[in-house]
Amino acid sequence: MTAGCDGAADGPTAGGEADRAAVPGGWAALRLAEFLERVSVLPDASAAASAAVEEAAEALEAELVGLVGAGGVLAAVGYPAGRVPEAELRAAAAGQRPQLDVPGVGPCGVLTVPVVGEEATLVLARSGAAFSRTEVGLARAMARVLGLTLGMRRMIDAERALRAESERQGRERARLLAEVRGRQRLLERLYAIQRAISHRAPVQDVFDAITEGASVLFGDQVVGLRLLDEDHPGSVRLVSSRGLSPAEVEAVGRSPIGEGAGGLAVAEGRLVVWDRYARADAPIEHFARAGLRAAMAAPVHQDGQVVGSLVVASYDRSDGYGRDEQSMLLAFAEHASIALNDAGALEAMRRAFDDAVRRATHDHLTGLPNRTLVLDRLGHALARAARPQQPVSVLFIDIDRFKAVNDSFGHGAGDRVLREVARRLRDVVRPEDTVGRLAGDEFVVIGEDVGEGAARDMAARVAAAIAEPMALEGRELVITASIGVVGAQGSSDPEGVLQDADVAMYRAKEQGRNRVQVFDQALRTVRLARLDLEHDLRRALRRGELAVHYQPAVWWPTGAVIAVEALVRWEHPDRGILPPAAFVPVAEESGLIVAMGEQVLAEACRTLADVRADRPELDAVRMAVNLSARQFADPDLVDTVAAALLAAGLPPEGLWLEITESVLVEEAEAVSTFRALKDLGVHLVVDDFGTGFSSLGYLRRFPVDVLKIDRTFVEGLDSSAEDRAIVSAVLALAGALGLAVIAEGVETAAQRDQLDRLGCHAMQGLLFGPAVPAAELGGLLARLQQPGGLRAAHGAAASSWAATRSSTSSRP
Repeated sequence: MTAGCDGAADGPTAGGEADRAAVPGGWAALRLAEFLERVSVLPDASAAASAAVEEAAEALEAELVGLVGAGGVLAAVGYPAGRVPEAELRAAAAGQRPQLDVPGVGPCGVLTVPVVGEEATLVLARSGAAFSRTEVGLARAMARVLGLTLGMRRMIDAERALRAESERQGRERARLLAEVRGRQRLLERLYAIQRAISHRAPVQDVFDAITEGASVLFGDQVVGLRLLDEDHPGSVRLVSSRGLSPAEVEAVGRSPIGEGAGGLAVAEGRLVVWDRYARADAPIEHFARAGLRAAMAAPVHQDGQVVGSLVVASYDRSDGYGRDEQSMLLAFAEHASIALNDAGALEAMRRAFDDAVRRATHDHLTGLPNRTLVLDRLGHALARAARPQQPVSVLFIDIDRFKAVNDSFGHGAGDRVLREVARRLRDVVRPEDTVGRLAGDEFVVIGEDVGEGAARDMAARVAAAIAEPMALEGRELVITASIGVVGAQGSSDPEGVLQDADVAMYRAKEQGRNRVQVFDQALRTVRLARLDLEHDLRRALRRGELAVHYQPAVWWPTGAVIAVEALVRWEHPDRGILPPAAFVPVAEESGLIVAMGEQVLAEACRTLADVRADRPELDAVRMAVNLSARQFADPDLVDTVAAALLAAGLPPEGLWLEITESVLVEEAEAVSTFRALKDLGVHLVVDDFGTGFSSLGYLRRFPVDVLKIDRTFVEGLDSSAEDRAIVSAVLALAGALGLAVIAEGVETAAQRDQLDRLGCHAMQGLLFGPAVPAAELGGLLARLQQPGGLRAAHGAAASSWAATRSSTSSRP
């Protein structure tokens, strides 16, 4: 059948096959329907053959397609006019050429498919991936349809010849005309069925047209179309029939596979012809008793599998069914197969579309409307409220301390809590209210025709329902929620209404959580100020108003600088230099932190590369750049880091990327991102260690190199035994895991000395130098190196630091 195809069909598939597989059988069914619609309406066999090779080439992405008959090449595409290598195509059709050399393409693998009912073979050649099973099945179906079409064209040609002959032979005229009319009726029936399929008529209508057409053309008393019964495995059911009474349909509507001519055609996947029905191997008892004399059944296929059969049967025939009648039944059965595949493809696409729409508009965990659908419904509610001036109230609900649930019980338990909260919200509000989940532990309720007083009552009911104890991991858990309430009129903007409710919710949290806060004018002022700051920040990114300052970290035993940390500052044109705390939260909330982080990373890498170029003795100094959780979630993060290093000419080992401890917890499934960054050659630092509730398990999973002890534990070292114990524990943990440690926020000599006694020798803070602009960094580093011959000792200090980190290089 094919050269180089059978073995490859299980392996790589042709281009586009992954997308075609998204709807099983759908692509092949649609292409086959298009193929049928085009070749079946052409005026002659030659045109049909030419159209067939063009359609096959397009559908199967073949560089060459040829139709080879007994007399030569009937049609071909893929070669320049007049240059079709007939001998090579004939050899390929005979199975003697596993490859064909196509001009401009080169060697191509060959697939050959016989054209049923014709002395012809369809030859397809394609470079690259071998033909897949789906494509081979489509090629076979195309060849069957082409054979039927060419056969019909021959019948039309015969009709014309017979008409001419009948005019010359008077006695034969009536008989020949009757035969021609019979052929014409066949063509008309098949064409009507083809049009019904191509125009997407209901599949039951197509089935009924098939059984009706077969009944008229065969003149038999019984016609039936049976398909596999999904509800009764091992059986086939009657889906369309002619010549059966309602009682007979009830009696024989379902039968076992293998029983009767139709059941045998399904079981064996072949044409079954019984000239003596009563003497057949497994007749249906009802028909045998009724005196059925002859029966014939052809299999019906879907997605390459036999799924049913088309049966014709007669109580009168004594001579059985001839070859022409068998071909006629196969043609009808083939059309039933096409209809089934087309209908199945459409249904699968409809389901896929419905699923895609639901996934796009609903939260996968709770089944509630997501942010997109919530905004849509809020917009419609506001539009409806504009006409009678009815109020719309929105409740923004955030679970208090939900992160502690995930940390204590795991994310699976946290998901169960969210589903339970969703259920309680649906139960406590009115049926006409919308309950949605925006993200994480944030929910929203939209109430139409609900004023401020009613909204307060609704919020109280919601808070009480959420606070009801729930069982979790064998314990009784009580959770609370902070709720922001906002009333809106018809002219309000949906996004703005949600933002107002969000602001009110955050004020409820600031006031101690487990509260209800109604949005008012004072909160509006806060929100507008935040919006103004966001606008200024967007402008600052465009105008380059953000500056990067650098603070050193030193190895105290020698005073050598081991790293500098990049710290962003905003040189606001009206408010002066702003510290990160004044604008980074806005950048995080708005998403601007990603663009800001790219700017800081690129500038920091350039700055260190320049310092190293001017002062080769500082080659061991590293640049530490902070990554926010929003940046870490950016899918382009690894590419961004690689591009910054390449543009600056900075070796990857010269860069530290600092992440907060909370990222380890909240992004616990993103180990692959950590590993990809590690594979670049950069070092990973856990910042603010001790404040993020991470466990030993997180540190073992993630390929980090350095821990930075948070300044809150450094502040009380000279007075708090508890802080000293925490620092000692972190040092012991880091030593056991082969991690280096830096203490940040060192501002006094007492803190420095306590750290040195505890064994933490890497430190960062104002005691060793402030954060300075890039222009002053070289001078600061030089001053730190000068006293006591520290420049000469830098190499030894760097080696000591490198030895501290060396064990991390082999960690996964």
